[in-house]
Amino acid sequence: MSGPAVLKLSAWGARRLHELNYESTALVSWVPAHTEETLRQWLHTFRDQNGRKTVESNPLFGLPQRLWRTLTDQAGISAEMRWSELPAKLQNRLIESLLRTPLPVRGKTTYKEEFVTCGGIVLGEVNMHTMESRRVPGLYFAGEVLDIDGITGGFNFQAAWTTGYLAGRAMAASNS
Repeated sequence: MSGPAVLKLSAWGARRLHELNYESTALVSWVPAHTEETLRQWLHTFRDQNGRKTVESNPLFGLPQRLWRTLTDQAGISAEMRWSELPAKLQNRLIESLLRTPLPVRGKTTYKEEFVTCGGIVLGEVNMHTMESRRVPGLYFAGEVLDIDGITGGFNFQAAWTTGYLAGRAMAASNS
């Protein structure tokens, strides 16, 4: 998996992923508005109203067709099966897939590059007006060396530019 959502999630879980040596299983809910109970009730109503439709060729919840086919295939639902014919066992598998698809997390990217960083100089140890270290006078910090974790969309760039500007301005003032 990739894209902005994965980058955001990996940013929020960066420390935990590191603790796990990037080896774990992510459980993805494709229908976060539902609990098992509400999903079961929703499917019961849908089945009553759409029993003649095939399960695989009619994606629900706005899911893309390819993803829906993968989920129904993993649940063991054949391409021809209609909602009215769906046995409880297969419906339970589909519910499980919709609520908790297990995705293995195995290492970093193919090239071992990291787009997400976390950690760094604790912000409480930095004068945020000048970016000067509170521990070592005359030492200034900027950018990703600081413990600033931003979501995707330019936040980290803005933080780097702003802290760089503040540090540069403070250093110039201290040398005049």
